[in-house]
Order: sequence, then structure tokens, then C-alpha cells
Amino acid sequence: MMLRKLSVGLALGLIAVSAQAQDGPRRPVLDSDFPDPFVLATEDGLVAYATNSRRRGRTLHVQMSRSSDGRSWSAPQDAMPTPPAWARRDRPDIWAPEVIQIGDRYVLYFSARHASLSRPDGLTLCVGAAVASAPQGPFVPQAEPLTCGGPLGVIDANPFRDGQDLWLYVKTDGNCCNVPVTLVAQRLSADGLSLEGEPATVSGFTNDAPWEGKVVEATQMVVRDGRYHLFYSANDFGGRDYATGYALCEGPVGPCRDAERNPILSSTPGLRGLVGPGHTSAFDWNGETWIAYHGWRRPLTDGGWGYRALYIDRIDWTDSGPVVTPAG
Repeated sequence: MMLRKLSVGLALGLIAVSAQAQDGPRRPVLDSDFPDPFVLATEDGLVAYATNSRRRGRTLHVQMSRSSDGRSWSAPQDAMPTPPAWARRDRPDIWAPEVIQIGDRYVLYFSARHASLSRPDGLTLCVGAAVASAPQGPFVPQAEPLTCGGPLGVIDANPFRDGQDLWLYVKTDGNCCNVPVTLVAQRLSADGLSLEGEPATVSGFTNDAPWEGKVVEATQMVVRDGRYHLFYSANDFGGRDYATGYALCEGPVGPCRDAERNPILSSTPGLRGLVGPGHTSAFDWNGETWIAYHGWRRPLTDGGWGYRALYIDRIDWTDSGPVVTPAG
């Protein structure tokens, strides 16, 4: 009964925020630096993870915040207090964490700068894994990265469960050095801690539409009614051009084709408008689908933006595809 009340309370809370938002600008549910969010639905509520940030003089390597109703979120804590041994020590740049439950354990995937591998513009980004017995951590990283891809590195790891199969998606980081970006899929072992078989390039995934600019990134594969939807963000993450779209794919490795209505989530006008919504995380909760993402807050005097806060909206699945409905 307690879990039922919690689930209903969360859904009603988010719907109430949605109704309130129809008459005003979107409002973040966590108005602090919380970029590249991922939300995991659990029996006890929601757990959100985000890229590293400095708070009160210390670095949180993997930010983690919890909520029982989707509106009130705890102050972020560090879900991975000890960074991986293979990562750069002074500034590991632990980015875009995502978590999946496998059996009675939780596996976290993340990007970090390798301590010794380098590419033309600096240290190479690799993807690692960490394990915990609870969704809030503490996550203990493996001694070596799962993959660094090629010499330019990989980022934006996304685990995906397709029936009994586990996959991991990573984006090649060629946009660092004017090399075309690709999305790579590879099977994961049953425990999620190693890669199996050969990597496959997801066909049809490329920045070939004007709104996408020079880069596509931050993917998440979602299956709905037997159809594979590949959500992704595109363009320059640092301002109003950053937006979110999706592609329809025939399977885990494609081929994929962009939706006709892209982007489905983009900046809105005005000083209080939404700015650069992206790096989305779709999740199901109590019969509804929600989408978490970050957006820029507090414009700076030099024309830049202060920090990326956490927003959550609802996804309505229509005959013409997923539609994002404002919810805060």
C-alpha cells in the first residue's frame, strides 16, 4: 500500500506541475548545476544522476539526487566518491552517468578522461563502469575502462535492455577534431561489466539535418509498442541552438531514420524561456512516460549561461510519434 501511495503521489505531483506550467514558463525541478541528467525509477521513488560539479569547495564526481514525488529533490551527493584509477587525477571530467539494474546490483556507466591516452586536443575520453548494491551508491569503479573506442575516444554511454539482451551505446568523439561522429553499439555481458562480440556502427545516425549543426550526441534507445525510438541531442550544447529529436530504428543497430517532426524539444523565446534543452533521459513511472533533460539558467553579462538545471516533462505517445508536454 505504501508503494502504491508513493507511485500515485509522484504521478499526481508531476501532473500538477504540468498543469501549472501550461500558463507560464517551464521551471526546473532542481534549480542548480545538474547537467547531462539520467533518471532511474525505483520502488522508492526517482534517483537522478548528473555530470560532475563542484559544490561547497569539493567535487562531486557523479551527482545524485533523490525524489519521492518528482517535485522536491534532495541536495546532490556524490554517488561515486572515489574516481576510477585509470582516470586523470586532477580533473577526471566524469560525464553523463547512466545506471541500469542488473539482478540485485546497479551498474553505472560514465565517461572520464584517461590518465595517459591523449588525442590532438588533450586527454582521451573513455567509458567506464562502476557497481553498487543500491541506486544511490556508493558506486565502485572497475580498474580499467570498458572501451576507449579509437584514438579520439568515446562518450555518452547508454545501456539498453532489449528483451534478454543487454547493449551499450557510445558516441565516437570525432567532433573534437573535425572527424565525422558515429554511434557504436555493442553487446554487454550478463553482468553488464564487459563488452562482448564486435562493435557495430548504428546505420543512419548522423548529423544530416540543418537543426543538428555539427554534432549529434547523448543518445537513448527506447522501445515503445515494438518500435525502436532513438532519442538524441544535437548542435552546440552551450546555447539556444541545442535541441532534442529522435530517430526511428529497425533494431538495436539500425538502420535508423530521423523523425519528420524534429526537433521535439527546443529553446523557447523570451528572457524566461527554456534555453538549450537536451541530454534527455526518458523513463516510465506509474503508467506514464517522462523525460528529464537539462536547460541553461541565469544568462551571464558576456552572453553565456550560468549552469544547466534539471527539468522533467511528460512524453505523450501519439500516432505521429512522441510529443513532449511541458511539466515544470
